Amino acid sequence: MRGAWAAATAGILLALSASPSAHRLDEYLQAARVSLEHARVMLEIDLMPGATIAEAIIDHLDRDGDRKISPLEADSYGQDVLRDIVLELDGRPVALTMADIGVSSLDELRHGIGMIQLRASGDVDPRISMRRELHFKNNHQPGTSVYLVNALLPSDPGIKVVAQIRDAKQREARIQYSISPRWPKHLYWPVLGAAALFLVFRRSKSIDR
Repeated sequence: MRGAWAAATAGILLALSASPSAHRLDEYLQAARVSLEHARVMLEIDLMPGATIAEAIIDHLDRDGDRKISPLEADSYGQDVLRDIVLELDGRPVALTMADIGVSSLDELRHGIGMIQLRASGDVDPRISMRRELHFKNNHQPGTSVYLVNALLPSDPGIKVVAQIRDAKQREARIQYSISPRWPKHLYWPVLGAAALFLVFRRSKSIDR
């Protein structure tokens, strides 16, 4: 899964480099990726401040002003970001728990080439439904930010993304997906056995006729 995240990040950065107006020095780029599972939603956000606004982000990160970003300060900033994220599945809030956060060096951030990488996940009701809808909205630093959001291709073949409906700024998205039934392993053979007996019964009835 980590490789998929890295590949997605590389693709985003490549797309940005191809556009001269993308990720300007005075913008805070926030690229979110959503991964869907039966009983969990995973979220990764890459936050990349432009050089002219980086110092303001550093001040927010560096709570004690010692010009170093401690793990506690990084965690605190990550929690601030998550509080600004709206995530709902079928109209019900999904509580996100941060898995980890990584922060580039202060020099990289100041030069506009640094990144804050946040990973979080939330448990969801694993009930089977023909269609589910995940609502995502990013309310973090709206004054200076530009946004991207995308659902990754599910690794589980029983989950299929049906549609991604984004607003013009890609700050908000509704991701519609379907889930196929996933039978517990201990039910496989009884179900198959019952199906085989049913077929044998039907065949014997047709022969009797």
